[in-house]
Amino acid sequence: MIETLDGPFDLTLSLQAAASFYPGDEPGGRTLRAAIRSSAGPAAITIEQVNRTPPRLAVSAARAVEAAALRRVARRLVAADLDLRPFYRLTQKHPVLGPIAASLPGLKPLQPASLFEAAVIAITEQQLSMAAAYRIRSRIVRRFGEPVEDLLLFPTPQTIAEAPDQVLADCGLSRQKLRYLKTLALRIASHDLDLEAMRELADDEIRACLIENPGLGRWSVEHILLRGFARPSGLPSGDVSLQKVVGFYLGQGLPLSAAELERALCPLRPFHGLAAFYLSVAYRRRAQLDPRRA
Repeated sequence: MIETLDGPFDLTLSLQAAASFYPGDEPGGRTLRAAIRSSAGPAAITIEQVNRTPPRLAVSAARAVEAAALRRVARRLVAADLDLRPFYRLTQKHPVLGPIAASLPGLKPLQPASLFEAAVIAITEQQLSMAAAYRIRSRIVRRFGEPVEDLLLFPTPQTIAEAPDQVLADCGLSRQKLRYLKTLALRIASHDLDLEAMRELADDEIRACLIENPGLGRWSVEHILLRGFARPSGLPSGDVSLQKVVGFYLGQGLPLSAAELERALCPLRPFHGLAAFYLSVAYRRRAQLDPRRA
């Protein structure tokens, strides 16, 4: 199946950027592969870019998956509904974001296959380095994930809700995060909370729904908004690493407070979260080229 996207997109660049946030990952590649759930059962999906302008993706699965479902999940994985053209027009004359956006054409924050996975990512990364949180999630997936070809399917909310506390703790979860994760998983498994239905809501409506859940504070909600819903306004301004990055570019090299970070990116609303993502990727690429300058 060939899927054509609106606006620029570079899968290779987006894969490289995604890998840069998690040191345990391979350094990118040209192909996106993910384990997904479908009405026909678990399947491994493969996405390759076959054309740059306009962006066209070749989407396939080893087992039969309904075409509409395959298209839907592929578009979610690559944040297809996030059109970068308005963002590029907004940043074009910005003295800092303009050159950075121009140097990263087609970059998008790739999305996990499910919003539950996005929420788990946010919870595990609270007050931890991305590398440490990544290792915890990897242990959870190895313990509870379902094999699909050479991949592992992310555990369902039902599986996590029923998982023994000690086994989850052995994966590295603190007692508090374990409670947050199981509470969220139980709400979803019991149909008390429908994350997927939130895709139709406005940004502030999503924020209001998510913040009601134990363990999902403002940082987590903004993280999920950008990295799970692909909403460019998602800005986790309380993130210490992000405060350092944005301060490096927009704060005379000094870390910013959450309020200062929001003021610095205010001219880029409603794409201020996406702008912060671009700054983060640029900073990481810079550090990779010369670690002494990081």
